[in-house]
Amino acid sequence: MKKIRKAIRPKNTRTNSYTQSEFVENIRQFCGLSKRSEAKELCEDISAFIKDSLRRGYRIPLLGLGKMYVRKTKARMGRNPATGEPIQIPARKRVRFSPAKALKEAVL
Repeated sequence: MKKIRKAIRPKNTRTNSYTQSEFVENIRQFCGLSKRSEAKELCEDISAFIKDSLRRGYRIPLLGLGKMYVRKTKARMGRNPATGEPIQIPARKRVRFSPAKALKEAVL
């Protein structure tokens, strides 16, 4: 039987945001790792893998969470909000995240 684990509440209760240090410690406890350095290395490795995969244009399934991918946007006309002058906004790439149904149901 799998043990039910819960995330530790962030110290900043005003924004409900983890600091990087709190996040790593939470991962260490959640995954049952003995050393904080192991958890930090795990987080860094996952982050590097995601960055490299997105840079290469791959879609990344995050099991139970959703998927991350890169989407190209077209060049378009916009307006400078300060002057109202029309400006050309260049085409670019953007990282997108599409949440899984299970994540939506768990959060919303």
